[in-house]
Amino acid sequence: MPPTKRSNVANRITLALFACACASVVAAARAEAPASVTCGSALKLKHSSTKHFLGSQQVQYASGSGQQSVTARPDGSEDQYWILHGAVGEECERGSAVAHGQTVRLQHANTRAWLHSHEHRSPLSGQNEVSCFGSDESSDTGDNWIVEIPSGAGAWERGKKVRFKHADTGAYLHSHGIKFGRPIAGHQEVCAAHSSGSNAMWVSAEGVYFPTPEEEAAKDEL
Repeated sequence: MPPTKRSNVANRITLALFACACASVVAAARAEAPASVTCGSALKLKHSSTKHFLGSQQVQYASGSGQQSVTARPDGSEDQYWILHGAVGEECERGSAVAHGQTVRLQHANTRAWLHSHEHRSPLSGQNEVSCFGSDESSDTGDNWIVEIPSGAGAWERGKKVRFKHADTGAYLHSHGIKFGRPIAGHQEVCAAHSSGSNAMWVSAEGVYFPTPEEEAAKDEL
């Protein structure tokens, strides 16, 4: 092969290798970019301090409202998925990123009831009770929770800490090491408290997440 042709081939190979290297760097950067928690997704929520997962079961409280109990357990079982919806009367487009200050509702995937609070006393600590209430056809403002990012701005990122402030009462979704006896022995109490400290911090865990339009476009470019 003449020297000029060999040089052109070598240049093309070098450019191809450079392009592949650049593509790998871009792909890695996109993979490392934080992914958003989005409307319509079904996810588990893990209590930041105790590592227990938010869940519910068809066991009614024996006191207070008598509604479906909400507790936290360490096992991360299938009855601990929650579907993210918009506030009562508001649309939350599937795949849209949830941002600081946004009001959402969390629907228990198994029983279709909504994460709910009010001023009934919680059974163990005497804070505000948190229950599951309503159905696909029935929801009210007691199901509305305001998402708070600790930094005070931005989108809710997967795996990062977040607080949920109850819109009606101003109390935060809260848990601690106090546990129930029978019939839900070993379950940790979940309540709503006016403290926004470490016991009010939750982290998004495993789930089925709908990508944002930006994440979808970035994936298509790879």
